[in-house]
Amino acid sequence: MRCFIRISLTVTLILSLVTATFYSTAHAATPEYEVGQIVIKLAQSSGDDLFGINQTYGTITLATLPNHSDIVLLQTPLGASVEQLVQVMSRDVRLLYAELNYINENPEDGSSDRIYGWGDESTMNNQSSARALQLESAHSFSQGGGSLVAILDTGVQLNHPALANNIEALGYDFVDNDLQPADEANGLDDDGDGRVDELYGHGTHIAGIVHLVAPEARLLPLRVLNSDGRGNNFRTASAIVYAAQRGADAINLSLGTSQQSLLLRDAVEEAARLGAVVVAAAGNLNTTVKQYPAAEACAIAVTSVNSFDKKSSFSNYGDWIGVVAPGEEIYSAAPLNAYAVWSGTSMATPFVVGQAALLRGANPQLTIEEVGLLIGGTAASLDNRNPAYRAQLGQGRIDFLASLESLAANSWPAPDRNVLADCAY
Repeated sequence: MRCFIRISLTVTLILSLVTATFYSTAHAATPEYEVGQIVIKLAQSSGDDLFGINQTYGTITLATLPNHSDIVLLQTPLGASVEQLVQVMSRDVRLLYAELNYINENPEDGSSDRIYGWGDESTMNNQSSARALQLESAHSFSQGGGSLVAILDTGVQLNHPALANNIEALGYDFVDNDLQPADEANGLDDDGDGRVDELYGHGTHIAGIVHLVAPEARLLPLRVLNSDGRGNNFRTASAIVYAAQRGADAINLSLGTSQQSLLLRDAVEEAARLGAVVVAAAGNLNTTVKQYPAAEACAIAVTSVNSFDKKSSFSNYGDWIGVVAPGEEIYSAAPLNAYAVWSGTSMATPFVVGQAALLRGANPQLTIEEVGLLIGGTAASLDNRNPAYRAQLGQGRIDFLASLESLAANSWPAPDRNVLADCAY
């Protein structure tokens, strides 16, 4: 994921905490977080305990995770060192954990990665990635009918001609807190990087890829990122839980952070417990550094290859990768009523989400473990084509047709290839 320099000023912490440490440009790799916000999980779901926590630390309740009174977002007192307050609260026996509300974001750099093109929905169906994955043949088994796919991103152009008929009405905007999760530009440089709305259209593009793979699946747009492609863990966790509680069969997370988060782990494990297959982008830094929630045991981490099944120059790799999918020059929907070519592990991720929708469309009773086995067990190993990345590209490149044929024949792959085998929820 992209990294930004953070400079923290020395502040005075309540309760006689020591002076905060200065941060410099040497800490450029340190993940960003929302200033003045802390996420806590209560040891007991008690309103009295939350009141007591706020009394002790001078914090204010901002929000609770949907249907989870024990997981709370707090505002810290003015002038408090958030990092040191987290350290103190982590030792409080009334809490299971306390952590910073880390920033997460799309791995793509922005508009420079995207090329608008001529064409329509038929052009999407005829692209090389669809042919390589035997999509047309796979559609003779399933087109994802009856499945629900949640897309957590910058929103979706809700009336895009390629997508409008498949949009689920229960979508939500966790950025503006309203019922219109539209992919929209605001004309502002929200992240201060000198570019305006650089990730506008990202969610629409992701939705288009899911629709390409599973054209009969319902799409549940959940806006968790602004038009610069930035959000935070509490917002993302809220949307994961929201999607799972509304019966999502699969959840697309083309976003992440290098900072491991107990909050995200809780949300992903709850989604798994409720039967949602969580799929997340591995990141675009050409590194083995784990990205979250992709690296969580109950998520499938997806990285990118080109049309020759070679690892994309930008894509992350490592023993934490689940599978790979095409992620270069992917043609899909874009606002307004347009189409565009974009590259990144974000684009690889919805191919796997779409595959989960195809499998659930063919058999709605499949467990997440069975979906993980069919996806991982039928993937084609790419070790010979990528000798420098042997055992670093997961089970290999996904194969839609092979997974559906395996399901239809009741012929199950070897259990050691299950990409969700370690998920314990």
